[in-house]
Amino acid sequence: MTDPQTARRAYKEYAAEAGRRLIAAEEARRRLDEAEERRTEAYASVEQEWARLDGLEERAAGVWRELTTRFGPHAVGQLPDPGDDVRRDQEAAELLGDAHRRVREPVNYPLAGRYIQTVVLGFVAAVVVTAVGFELAKGLRDLGQVRLVLAYGPVLAAPLIGQQAAKGWIRLRTSHEEREYAVDTATGGLAGGGGVWLIALIFIVVHIVT
Repeated sequence: MTDPQTARRAYKEYAAEAGRRLIAAEEARRRLDEAEERRTEAYASVEQEWARLDGLEERAAGVWRELTTRFGPHAVGQLPDPGDDVRRDQEAAELLGDAHRRVREPVNYPLAGRYIQTVVLGFVAAVVVTAVGFELAKGLRDLGQVRLVLAYGPVLAAPLIGQQAAKGWIRLRTSHEEREYAVDTATGGLAGGGGVWLIALIFIVVHIVT
């Protein structure tokens, strides 16, 4: 038969072990709940970071679209990949804000040279059209008074011809962004075309004097 004292000690040992296991199970359950809570928070944090990243990427694409619209796709190119030379203490939102400010800053173009260029272009275009008109008038002797229109019409329209030549050059040969500033320089073509009037006036004066 089993000794009552031995049975009692065995029971107490079993009870203590069961208690320790119950406590360990409760502790494990508590840690599991905490881990689950942290996991949920981590998932929520990840979702927030993904949403923030998507917002930053969308903002970057918007800045790049604005840059492309302003300067033209040929000058800007494709949206670049993230660089490796960015300081780690710089926030992406701060960098994008600075980039956006730079995109909207006015560009200082030297317009003096542009005016000179359009003056020369307008003068050359008016002279060429005038010379062509005179050549056509010489070759078409049977047209009577129409020859006068071919000969002197370009002379009278020389300022307009020069201005239109300057406008065409600006529209076709000027970069997308610079057009905002260069469009006013078409008046240089008007002045250049007016140089043909000055030459015609000199010829008239010389003819009258001599």
